[in-house]
Amino acid sequence: MSLLTGESINSGYGDMEVLHDVSFHIEEGEIISIIGPNGAGKSTLLKTIFGLLNPTKGRVIFKGNSITGLAPDRIVRLGMAYVPQVENVFPSLTVHENLEMGAFILTDDFSDRLEEVYELFPILKERKKQRVGKMSGGERQMVAMGRALMLDPELLMLDEPSAALAPKLAEIIFERITAINETGVSILIVEQNAKESLKLADRGYVLASGQNRFEDTGENLLANEEIGQLYLGG
Repeated sequence: MSLLTGESINSGYGDMEVLHDVSFHIEEGEIISIIGPNGAGKSTLLKTIFGLLNPTKGRVIFKGNSITGLAPDRIVRLGMAYVPQVENVFPSLTVHENLEMGAFILTDDFSDRLEEVYELFPILKERKKQRVGKMSGGERQMVAMGRALMLDPELLMLDEPSAALAPKLAEIIFERITAINETGVSILIVEQNAKESLKLADRGYVLASGQNRFEDTGENLLANEEIGQLYLGG
């Protein structure tokens, strides 16, 4: 049984349909990369999976049960976390306070989980008293990812985690994504930096005009000349 499955999903905004018959699956422990041109529907797919948009057709199945139409707060409790591209931190709060906000539904002591997140992001422990609004873009992205991990999800979805970051900072973010995956968290990543995203992915999907165009291993997609010319800059 796949951890997450999408079956023939149509979705969009009001009368504007963005996704057309999109299907996918994610197995436990995998990193899956979704690439494609701007406007292809990549972010729309993540929002549909997470319940921010309701599909007009098709189903989303998580751990064997349909979550189609469920609200995000219920989906979070099932073991899924989502980091949007923008507005993904509380800038007026400290690093520590942001991470505490990630554990908002927990009633038990979460200090052990907090330490595990700090182990994944040592710089956050060093700066735990710093207000997040004063941090660099890469550091804020780490805060957002750390906050999403506070509930120990089985699946982490990331929307453009390296967007607007300098190459060195983007490299650090991709390293942290691999480290998170090594702890047993499955990852679904939407990323414009397609080459780097596919390098760390077990499998990838190419979306174009809201439809599945290609599906293969990350290695094979990188080696595919047609995909290289159309979607990877040659």
